[in-house]
Amino acid sequence: MKRMTPLLTLLTGTGMAAVLFAMSAQAAPRTVDPRAAAPAAAAPEAAVVSPAAPEGPQPDATPADPAEQPETPPPTTPPPAAGADSNWTGRLDGGATIAITVTDGKAVAYVCDGKSLEVWLNGTAADGRMKLTGKKGAVLTGTFSNGVASGEMVVGQRRWKFTAKQTGKPDPVLYRATSQQRRSGVDGGWIMLPDGSQIGVVTRDGTPVSAPPLDPAFGTTILDGRTVTATPVAADPDAGE
Repeated sequence: MKRMTPLLTLLTGTGMAAVLFAMSAQAAPRTVDPRAAAPAAAAPEAAVVSPAAPEGPQPDATPADPAEQPETPPPTTPPPAAGADSNWTGRLDGGATIAITVTDGKAVAYVCDGKSLEVWLNGTAADGRMKLTGKKGAVLTGTFSNGVASGEMVVGQRRWKFTAKQTGKPDPVLYRATSQQRRSGVDGGWIMLPDGSQIGVVTRDGTPVSAPPLDPAFGTTILDGRTVTATPVAADPDAGE
C-alpha cells in the first residue's frame, strides 16, 4: 500500500494538470490569421455589384419639357411672286364671267356676259395686288393669294364684286381677235373655262353678239361666213386696247 501512494499522487497531479491546461486553452482568446481573414471580410463587399451606369437617362440626355421648347410657326403659303404667270377664271356677282391673265406682272382682264356686255382692262398684278383700267372709266382692283383672286370692278356708277380661281394650267384662258381683225371692224373676246366650255362676245360694225365657238387649236371661228382669227391674249401686245 505504501508503494502505491507515490504513484497515485503522480497520476492525480498529471490529471489535474491536463484539466487545468484544457480549461486554460478554452478560456484564452482565439487568434485568427490576418491573411485568412482578409479575403473572408472582403467577400461580402465583393458580392455587391455596382451598376455600369446610373439608372435613368444621363442629365444631358434628359428630354426637355415640351412646354419649354420654342414654338415653331406653322408653314405659310406665300402669295404668288411678282411677275408670276397665272390665269384666273370666275364670276361677278351680277352673273358675268371674268378671266384674268398675268404675264411678267402685266395683267389683262376680260368681262363678258356672252350676249352684249364686254369690258377689256389692262394693268398690273404683283405682290398679291392687282389694278386694271379700261374704257369708259372702268376700274378693276383686287388681291390674289393661295390660288384665289377677288375684288371689285367699277364702271361709272355700277359696282360688281368678283371671285376667280387660278386654273393651275399653262393653257391660255383668254383669246381676242387679232389687231388686223379689229382694224377691219371685227372685235371679239373668248374665255376658256376649266370645264371645257367657253363664253364670249363678238362685235361687228359696232354691234355685239354672242361669239361663235372658237377653235383654240387653230385660233379661228366663222362669223357670217367669214373666218375670224384670234390669238391668246398673253401673246397679243395690243390686247385690251
